Amino acid sequence: MLRTSCRRETDKMPITELIEKVAAICKANGVKRLDLFGSFATGTAAPTSDIDFVVYGCEDMFRLEDAISEIDTLRKIDLFDYDSIHNEFLLEDIKAYGKQIY
Repeated sequence: MLRTSCRRETDKMPITELIEKVAAICKANGVKRLDLFGSFATGTAAPTSDIDFVVYGCEDMFRLEDAISEIDTLRKIDLFDYDSIHNEFLLEDIKAYGKQIY
């Protein structure tokens, strides 16, 4: 799992732009599917909330994490590889509330 940036009060980058940047990087790195989950997917995000993504079909998570960490944002990005998740509660949350980006 990737955790980038530090928590700050706000981020000037609109969340839609951040999602688009993450999606572009994921596509360029061969990710088959990208989902948003957590507070941004459910509409309960606070100004300091992190943004949670799950990727499917990524062959090189280290390269993907490096590329995502280059995004100029103050918001913390959590990136999960679906095939590596063993926490049943997290899997249920992703299935129930995840929003497919592509």
